[in-house]
Amino acid sequence: MVNGESLSHLTRKHGIKISAGFPCSVEDIGLAVGEMVGHSSVKSAARMNSAVVIFLDQVEKVNRLIETGPR
Repeated sequence: MVNGESLSHLTRKHGIKISAGFPCSVEDIGLAVGEMVGHSSVKSAARMNSAVVIFLDQVEKVNRLIETGPR
C-alpha cells in the first residue's frame, strides 16, 4: 500500500511503458513523469525487460502523458 491507498483498483489502462533511448534508472524516469503529471500521481514503477512500466492514479493522466510526450 502507498500512503494507505490500495493499488488493487489499478488496471492496465493506468500503466504506461517507457523505453528510454539511453540507460536510465527507474527513479529518473519516475521523477520525469512525476514532473509532467504530478509526483503524487505516480503509484508504482518498475523495470520490465529493458523498459520501465509506470502506473498512474488516473487513466486521463496516462492519456495526457501519451499525447503530450516529453517536453
